[in-house]
Amino acid sequence: MATKKFTDPWLRGLKAAERRMRYEVFDLGETCLGIRVNDKGRITFNMYARFPSGKGGEAQKGRRVLGDYAPEDDRGSFRPSKRGVEKLTLEAARQKVRDWKGMIAQGVDPSQEPSAGAGEEGVIVGEPPTETYKSVYDEFMKRHVRKEGQKDGKGKPIPPLRSAKEIERIFTRYVLDDPEGNARWRHRDFRSVRRADVTALLDDVQDKSGTRQADAVLAQLSSLSNWYASRVDDYVSPIVRGMKRSGRTVTARKRILNDRELRLLWKVTDGFGTFGDFVRFALLTAQRRTKLSQMKHDDVSRTGTWTIPSEDREKANAVLLKLSPMAMKLVNSLSRHASSPYVFPGRFDDRPFSGFSKAKAELDDAIETENGSPIEPWVLHDLRRTAKSLMARAKVLPHISERVLGHAIPGVEGVYDRYEYFEEKAAALRSLATLIARITAEPARKAKAAKIEATNPRGI
Repeated sequence: MATKKFTDPWLRGLKAAERRMRYEVFDLGETCLGIRVNDKGRITFNMYARFPSGKGGEAQKGRRVLGDYAPEDDRGSFRPSKRGVEKLTLEAARQKVRDWKGMIAQGVDPSQEPSAGAGEEGVIVGEPPTETYKSVYDEFMKRHVRKEGQKDGKGKPIPPLRSAKEIERIFTRYVLDDPEGNARWRHRDFRSVRRADVTALLDDVQDKSGTRQADAVLAQLSSLSNWYASRVDDYVSPIVRGMKRSGRTVTARKRILNDRELRLLWKVTDGFGTFGDFVRFALLTAQRRTKLSQMKHDDVSRTGTWTIPSEDREKANAVLLKLSPMAMKLVNSLSRHASSPYVFPGRFDDRPFSGFSKAKAELDDAIETENGSPIEPWVLHDLRRTAKSLMARAKVLPHISERVLGHAIPGVEGVYDRYEYFEEKAAALRSLATLIARITAEPARKAKAAKIEATNPRGI
């Protein structure tokens, strides 16, 4: 924090902060005294100290408003101030700090006294208790995201946002704590988060999890900040235009894995553990990552029919899929934990697999080691697009493969065609598995053919 021995000439010459920003400076001439300058040029005297608790608890560190700077001789310059806030000269502010120190020493919070910083109507001008980022987040989740206790005009409960789980994941993984589980902004004063802090956070997320994840984090930070700003006075969101990492427009991803990359991926995922099996199963079924991670043994019948649960207001899904023999063989080969219901269990038996970022990074390293160089960057969702393209290559009709992926069918067809296409989807998955098996086994076939040619070049 910047420090300076305050003088009237220096205070009068202070420039306003940048747009939607503010800065603080501490006085070397009086301990606990500081100023805050906003983007309008308003200078507010503040006292920073440990203020006694009114309930006899431990003193809490905080900031209290003393008043706005108003020099006796303004020399013709206009200095904005807030209505109802006491106007103070520099010497008056220093004296007020000394008076408040005496009251604090006696166990009294001076900002709660009727005469302390009150306006003409006796309104106390002070700061509210410090709000941690976690406390603001909890209230945001309760009121804005989960809509707890809220009802519509007909008296029916308002459902939570469809993205509630994803919002919670982003905040708990990247904002409140870091991916390693260390506290990040959890205990921090919500109002103390500045633009530079947001930038540093986004840089870290982008470096470790990619540009799209950084933009997802930014979107939720902006949503929380705007929600908070709509409920309190004198708060300016640190989020500004231009902070998005991917630019104004995001082009649709087109990445699919070619045959060579598929063979490489299939080879490396052999014996790679739970995540390796997860990657193979994702390619064989073309389903979304969330549905795969939430898959339970009870969802799969003995005949290989996978019932995919559907939640309220979520995207469409395939509902029922008859797994191919190749996919079913993979499921049966997985070691089943007696205390875990999930096909792909996590570190804790009662939770599904969740360490995707770390596991994906380890898989990329293994691919690079096997290949001698890294392949073009890819994400798990690219497997879904690859599977769709492979089904087209296997002559699966587009309207069938779309239903395998669980996409909502648009237009009149989606409204009137209510047929389940169960057998057609099963055939599509068998065709997909057959093609994947042929692609991944191709080097072995070529090696066998070469060996035969070498031993019998004339075909005799």
